[in-house]
Amino acid sequence: MRTIIYGDLHGCLDEFVALRTELNITPDDTEILVGDILDRGSDSNKLLTFVRENKINLVLGNHEHKYIRYKKHDEIFKQTGKKNPINFNDEKLQIYNNISKEDMHYLENVPFFIKIDNTTVLHGGITNRIVLEDANKKDLESLTRIRKLDENQNILALGQDTWNSRFWSEWYDGNQGVIVYGHEVFDKVKIDRYSFGIDTGCVYGNKLTALIIHDTKDPMYNYDIVQINAFT
Repeated sequence: MRTIIYGDLHGCLDEFVALRTELNITPDDTEILVGDILDRGSDSNKLLTFVRENKINLVLGNHEHKYIRYKKHDEIFKQTGKKNPINFNDEKLQIYNNISKEDMHYLENVPFFIKIDNTTVLHGGITNRIVLEDANKKDLESLTRIRKLDENQNILALGQDTWNSRFWSEWYDGNQGVIVYGHEVFDKVKIDRYSFGIDTGCVYGNKLTALIIHDTKDPMYNYDIVQINAFT
């Protein structure tokens, strides 16, 4: 039985379908998406429906999380007139307005992480202080956006790098299992001691990556990588 984890899709439905065909998916496979299936690409809404209807596991990316938050503020606006603090451009509004009730309900129930044995899938990153099973709302939400940490392993916002900041996976000690993540685009899969970064920028014309784990108890030594080139 394979555990197959896919990098960020961002609306790239055709490439996703092609990669699944190449992998010859069977009912015995466990498929997981690292998040950020929405925005940027041309088929966000169709992709969301495809994922839901095919019962493919998904963890929340920062893009999905933003749509969920937008909906909550939109409902508050309709009830109270309080302005929505999240600004969506025309592209995002079109996606939002075309998310079906079934798809939105699905999104609202997507977890922040999925852990199978010693393999943990989340979107962005983690710090050594976060214990996933006991994490509070703030820590869970941070999993969707972590990139760089300072010398004290505090989370840095995008663009706030310091001379001694490091990418989170270089600090990570493996205490929450081997992490498979997306969010940060790499030219090729980033493999550190306890993690795999598998967003290889399909939506930007690079590749879509599938990490195939054959033993979730010992993933660092039991995996294959399969990739296809972006179609455009």
